[in-house]
Amino acid sequence: MDAYSTKMRELVLDAYDQGLKTKAVAKRFKVSPSWARRVKLRNRLQIQSPIQQKHGPDPKLTEAHRQELAELVNATPDATVKLLQERLNQPVSVSTICRALTDLKLVLKKSRSTPASGIGPT
Repeated sequence: MDAYSTKMRELVLDAYDQGLKTKAVAKRFKVSPSWARRVKLRNRLQIQSPIQQKHGPDPKLTEAHRQELAELVNATPDATVKLLQERLNQPVSVSTICRALTDLKLVLKKSRSTPASGIGPT
C-alpha cells in the first residue's frame, strides 16, 4: 500500500482547521479515522516543539581568541600545545586548544632538535 501524499495530509489539516470532526474528515477523504488523527497530532507536535539549531555548550574560545591563537601559531609554528595554552592566557584546557587548532585547520610543525644525519634518512 502506498503512503498518502503530502497534498492529502494538507487537505486533512485544512478540514480540521475548518472545524470538522475526525469522523467527518475520514469520511470526506476516504481514510481511516486513526490516520486522520495521527496527521493532526504530528502536525501539532511539530508546531509545538522548537527546532534546536545548536548542540552542546558554547565554545570556550571566542572568535577573537581563535584569531589570537592563529597568530601565535603563525609566529611560532614549532611551539607545543602547552606553550600555546600558556601564551594564550585563557583558562582553557590543552584539548580545547587542540580542538580549536583542528577547527582552524592549523597544524604545529616540529623543529628538529638535532641536525640531520649525513649517512641516511632519520
